[in-house]
Amino acid sequence: MAIKETFIDDEWKNLLSLPYAVSMTVIAAAPSFLGVWSESKAMMTEPGKLAAESGSGLVGVVSAEIQARAKELIKEQENLMKHDQTGYKNKTVEACREAAKALSKTTPDEATAYKKWVLAIGQKVAEAAKEHGVAVSDPEKAALSEISTALGTGA
Repeated sequence: MAIKETFIDDEWKNLLSLPYAVSMTVIAAAPSFLGVWSESKAMMTEPGKLAAESGSGLVGVVSAEIQARAKELIKEQENLMKHDQTGYKNKTVEACREAAKALSKTTPDEATAYKKWVLAIGQKVAEAAKEHGVAVSDPEKAALSEISTALGTGA
């Protein structure tokens, strides 16, 4: 069975959307005028770079599809954020919990690789621009911590 067929459509859509949802949650945690550009650039470039380093079949397949559908997936996340800015982070955290459940359908190594990949994307986005002179601001750290807990990584 192909990796994608391991998951039902809603689970797969969530796995595809999560890297951008996490990125946008981190960007929104401590927005700065100049920082948004650097962080948005990282949101576009880091998934592919980090996927290549992951050695994971699942991450490779997800990464290839999100890169092919980046504009559509990012637009969906932008619309979700516009419609509910205050609840957006909570929706992202819930999407992380749902992804963790769905990932139980694959091997533990693949599940761990996906979770680490998503967290690494969020970390790279946070590091892409300094806020108040620090590489990763306290609000970004808090968002990443919540995301990590929801994914079940405990990191």
